Amino acid sequence: MILRKAKKYTQQKLADKLGVSHQAVSLWERGATMPDIAILPALAELLGTTTDKILSASSDDFTGFDEIIDRVNLIKQKKRSVTKDEEVKEYLSSVIQKLNELVSSYDE
Repeated sequence: MILRKAKKYTQQKLADKLGVSHQAVSLWERGATMPDIAILPALAELLGTTTDKILSASSDDFTGFDEIIDRVNLIKQKKRSVTKDEEVKEYLSSVIQKLNELVSSYDE
């Protein structure tokens, strides 16, 4: 998703360029399925990366938006305190740092 958005492609636009459905792209991004091996070279070229980078990407590289939202909501549900907002900021800063590291790894 990060690479797609960096190239300013919507799921539909990327899907159209690859001759697949936008649902297929969504499934890839959620880690539910992987692109067909025949599509990988074109996908890598469109995203400005290599097939190796696509194949080596793991769900561990990024926890996923649902998990991030759940974590923030759990922090917000804690008993009201001055540190609650700071804890949310600290957590989101760590997520942003991880995203920046992930994006940088595709530039190498």
